[in-house]
Amino acid sequence: MKNRILIGCLLLLSVASVIFQYHYRVEADSREDTETPNTAFSHDLFNQVLQEHVHEGRIDYAKLKAKPDKFEKYLDQLATAKPSKMSDDAQKAFWINAYNALVIKGVIDHYPIKSVKKVKLFNGFFSRLKFQVAGESYSLDHIEHDIIRKEFVDPRIHFALVCASISCPPIENIAFLPETIEERLDAVTLKFVTNPEKVRLDRDKHRVYLSKIFKWYKKDFTEGYEGVADFLSDYLSPEDADFVSSGDVKFHYLHYDWNLNDKK
Repeated sequence: MKNRILIGCLLLLSVASVIFQYHYRVEADSREDTETPNTAFSHDLFNQVLQEHVHEGRIDYAKLKAKPDKFEKYLDQLATAKPSKMSDDAQKAFWINAYNALVIKGVIDHYPIKSVKKVKLFNGFFSRLKFQVAGESYSLDHIEHDIIRKEFVDPRIHFALVCASISCPPIENIAFLPETIEERLDAVTLKFVTNPEKVRLDRDKHRVYLSKIFKWYKKDFTEGYEGVADFLSDYLSPEDADFVSSGDVKFHYLHYDWNLNDKK
């Protein structure tokens, strides 16, 4: 009897160990170190991938997973790129596109899934998947928090970065480019702020319902602004801006839907 109990305990420990290792080990996407041509970095391949697989803010992950050749070539280019030699606008476009592309890569590597939260426990999708970019191995968290947010200090980037979830900003079917990066960032911010599923004003109850992005990154909206209300005012009508900025309005944060932004 004791032997059976011991064997049962050992089996349970083995299963628990396998589950633990899956959820907590770091997964790295390895790529060959190929020579990068001495030309301006092009996001054309990513642009083509987006146009072929993005429909109304959703991604056809199944189709992309079945035929990823073009996408993989773009990821190869990201792996050996030299963003430090690019202009500021080119660097900003590069890292935003890199983040969005690598989120997609993380999804198709584990597809089919219902949510990025199901890939690894405790936000592991963002912290324990690693990808080759610019000759280094980075997690998505590192790219977002230690590179994009730290180096560019621009709250609008929160409406350009797409975390593959319904409550994220909807992904667009065109890549970010250096020559139009400022206009695009303004455009995606306006689109987000004026979407009632992300920002909703309730005049009767003196409330503003906001995406949790404004709560999680509240500090970022003090860079060049006096806070979230001041930031929102730049993208709202004068009447709505006055309402949001009035002292008797309370902010309430909407439920964040982490279900996958899958076309199907």
